Amino acid sequence: MRIWTSEHIFNHNWETVTVGQWQKYPNPINQAVVGTDVVDRKVVDGVLHSHRIISSDWGLAEWAQKLIGANKVCYASEVSMVDPKNRLMEMHSKNLSFNNFVNMEEKMTYTPDPLDTNRTVLRQETVVTVQGVPLTSYMEGIIVNTVSNNSSKGKAAIEWVVEKLGQECRALSLDSTLDKMKNEILDLKHTVAESLILPAKKSIEELQQDLARIELSAIKLDLPLPQPPMLKAEEQTSTAPTL
Repeated sequence: MRIWTSEHIFNHNWETVTVGQWQKYPNPINQAVVGTDVVDRKVVDGVLHSHRIISSDWGLAEWAQKLIGANKVCYASEVSMVDPKNRLMEMHSKNLSFNNFVNMEEKMTYTPDPLDTNRTVLRQETVVTVQGVPLTSYMEGIIVNTVSNNSSKGKAAIEWVVEKLGQECRALSLDSTLDKMKNEILDLKHTVAESLILPAKKSIEELQQDLARIELSAIKLDLPLPQPPMLKAEEQTSTAPTL
């Protein structure tokens, strides 16, 4: 039996790393995992519980294939829990293929770094047991080395996913900013239009009022002026003073 342990610190917060873990496969860095299938998933008291089947290609050497069987797609059972309140993620996996000869049990935990909550600590432990074939210790050593190499690829894969998610978020943010600028430009066009139209409209109304006043004055000027009354000749004579 061989036990392999590792500890790694991601320079990202717990939420970012756990999202990256869920979206780790497929990726161009670790192509050994060819598929993931969800068997069961439920939420109990705010904790997410999942059961998945992981399909992978072990890439066994020809001599190893002769010992335990032909190389093929291998399967593993993965049970995980995610507690967002306590910021804890645990994953337990065990191989289903070749389990008559090889037994691999892996445990991974993701927790915030106690020294810096903006970082995340990954603790990983793998127990490998080989039985029923020659050179068991040698086989266990080879498998542990493979686990170590795949672990490095898995960490790099999470970094790749986090960077990809960051690019997508930045793209969405840029699109949102451009949409906001477009709306602001439209609002500005409307504001400018209003600032030009309203004074012009006001000027036209003032001109119409002035024109109405001018026309009214012209109407008043066209009215005939009153004439003094005309007196008859006798009225003029009778009213004339006598000498």
